[in-house]
Amino acid sequence: MVDRGESDGVIDASTLTPQNLDRPLPGTDLAKAHADFVMALAARKPRPIALDPHPEDFTARALCCEALIDRVKLHLTALIDDAAQNEPGCAIRDAALTASIDAHLTDLKSDITGTLEGIAERIRDDRYDGCARGPFYRRRAP
Repeated sequence: MVDRGESDGVIDASTLTPQNLDRPLPGTDLAKAHADFVMALAARKPRPIALDPHPEDFTARALCCEALIDRVKLHLTALIDDAAQNEPGCAIRDAALTASIDAHLTDLKSDITGTLEGIAERIRDDRYDGCARGPFYRRRAP
């Protein structure tokens, strides 16, 4: 297999103008997007939810899921944009994949967030009788 980075012949030094050197190398933006994605995964370690969970546990989980879906959206968009730039035709752009990624992941994010926030609200209502002050007015057992 031939390495694409190898040169078979002599490189003409006159082609190495400052304009050519300022151009980013292919895949540089993609590598940065991937590194950002991996760093976001490493930085957002979810805490385990206890057996007797607090409403804030589900709210924190919803925020964690939102942040991860946003990062996945950025990474997938970067992957598709890179493929679209290097594609000889226009099939990727015609398929509107980046708009589809945005729409589907936004729907998924709202479904996950809505469900987790609903669970947090239900726990808050059951535990605190719907009082906005929460644990300061915790319901006593009969």
